Amino acid sequence: MQNEGNRPYKIIRVFIIIIWMLLMGVLVQRTYFNAAESYSNANRAGQQLRPREEWMGIYWGNDKVGYAVSKIKKAFKGYEIHEQGIMDLTVMGTPQRIDTQITSQVDNAFMLKSFEFRMFSNLFSFQAKGTIKGKKLHMDLLSGGSVKKSVIPLKEIPCLASSIKPMMLADGLMVGKKLRYHVFDPSTMSTTPVEVLVEGIEEVTLRDKHIDCYRIKSTFKGIELRSWIDEDGSTIKEESPLGLMMLKESKTDALTENWGETTKDLIAASAIPVKRPIMIADPSYLKVRIKNINLDEFNLSSHRQKRSENVLEITREQLSVGTSYTIPFTPQGDMKPYLTPTAFLQSTDKTLIEKAQEIVGSERDALEAVTRIKEWVYRTIEKKPTLSIPSALDVLRVKVGDCNEHSTLFVALCRAVGIPSKLCAGIVYNQGSFYYHAWADVFVGRWMSVDPTMDQLPVDATHICFVEGGLDKQLEIIKLIGVVTLEVMEYR
Repeated sequence: MQNEGNRPYKIIRVFIIIIWMLLMGVLVQRTYFNAAESYSNANRAGQQLRPREEWMGIYWGNDKVGYAVSKIKKAFKGYEIHEQGIMDLTVMGTPQRIDTQITSQVDNAFMLKSFEFRMFSNLFSFQAKGTIKGKKLHMDLLSGGSVKKSVIPLKEIPCLASSIKPMMLADGLMVGKKLRYHVFDPSTMSTTPVEVLVEGIEEVTLRDKHIDCYRIKSTFKGIELRSWIDEDGSTIKEESPLGLMMLKESKTDALTENWGETTKDLIAASAIPVKRPIMIADPSYLKVRIKNINLDEFNLSSHRQKRSENVLEITREQLSVGTSYTIPFTPQGDMKPYLTPTAFLQSTDKTLIEKAQEIVGSERDALEAVTRIKEWVYRTIEKKPTLSIPSALDVLRVKVGDCNEHSTLFVALCRAVGIPSKLCAGIVYNQGSFYYHAWADVFVGRWMSVDPTMDQLPVDATHICFVEGGLDKQLEIIKLIGVVTLEVMEYR
């Protein structure tokens, strides 16, 4: 166990990189949705909106790790807005580059007409195109070498964040003013409410220049981002959790100045150390006290977790004979979502179905089928730090990844043969600290935890689940980072 476990234990720590990358995407591209009638000053704002190009350096603490550029230009019957962010990280000694781009077309009233979103890393690429037709968003998602089409109904007419700033200025910013929008994030294919508050006017010093700015707080999923915007609508500074910051720079400075070798380890910085180490492998019971976060924001009670105030008890499930069923499971009621394909869990794709059937073979018992799929994913997927938006088809194609890739492919394969399953995200213990991690739950007559990265069925009691679902849900993990503390009270 110890030798076999070292490599997976290193890989689980990379999960936090994915969360950080998604946060970076939120900073670089923010496509807001709001009702058209809210834009009473659209024509006035349009007079203010002029071709412009803004560059910003991206910093992690004092270290420059990238840059972002935003360009806007007049187009036929509207505007074209292009935003790009480049970020360099060292992951376990390996240089990694993340390139996030979004190009959008809006009309003269700043309503979104279409967009193309791209995110590239060393091994993976993710691309999505969207076009607004009436109150529907028609999406093309490039994944696994093929294009998947989908239609997302919209309750409201969309516009872009880049359009909102000049409209806000045209309408007049006032301290205490509150706004509410809905954000569609192409990287997670989800829509989230965003609340904006003009907190005050504050002087910002940038390279010995003093600039009066509106300080604006944006809140989504309990995560706070702050922006400092001057009277011209230029973003001077932005701050987010994890110490990520963006500063206005010239193009030359953004591309060439202040770059250096980043010595900090993001994974180590996000670890949650505990004073009392867990001295046994694969504990079946764990009792911890969780501090410094609002636990009511998470559903911590489940088939293996029991919460009482700020104390959580985790008990590993027991494998029992006779509770399983013959696959495929007949979908009914609340179980249907756990058998339904998503943009990243393409469980009805022919390639995935054929691979799942090949793995399971003639086995029809749900628990035995889960075991075969778990073992195949554990053996087949190379355990390597990966910066990507996990897609089951992409993982099946390249057969490389960390815990998110393992879990995404595992869940998709389970659904492909009719086994209800879902993604889980939280923390797991390793060598004196807890690290952020992803695994899965499957329904085999009752819910059972599975970790295809660490080859565990069921998982040990140090797996503490905070959220269930895809990347749109997993982004909520950011609320824990750098804040939560744990006290190990008991284990066995």
